[in-house]
Amino acid sequence: MSPGEIDTKTLRRHLASLQAALAQLRGHAGRPVTLLQTDLDELWTVEHGLQLCAQNALDIATHIAASAGRDVPDYASAIDALAAIGVLDPDFAVRFRAIAGLRNLLVHGYIEVDIHRLHQVLNRGLDDFADLAAKISAYLDRAG
Repeated sequence: MSPGEIDTKTLRRHLASLQAALAQLRGHAGRPVTLLQTDLDELWTVEHGLQLCAQNALDIATHIAASAGRDVPDYASAIDALAAIGVLDPDFAVRFRAIAGLRNLLVHGYIEVDIHRLHQVLNRGLDDFADLAAKISAYLDRAG
């Protein structure tokens, strides 16, 4: 593979990992927020699952952006680049770019993660990850 080429094998591995994490998280959706507040195992499962989803999505975005010659100094910029090159629609990109911030909170372990925000992403944001995966998959199919 030379610079500027998409490594579809790597991207498909990220997509598979994203789909596996989504499947696991869907089993935790619909539960009350109090469970995240009182059950450390539940909290860790949701945090880790969302971290995996976010990291895979953002790794995909940075790879595609770089292969398209886009300079992306941060993860949110990578999502913006996907909109600029036509992989994502701009409205979706604006909404999804907040995942970069969530990823940073989860990875860097800032003082305390907002459990209500985690609960919201778990219960209303998983479809965004699935939509992103579908859009990336379609893009890879078109790219050959």
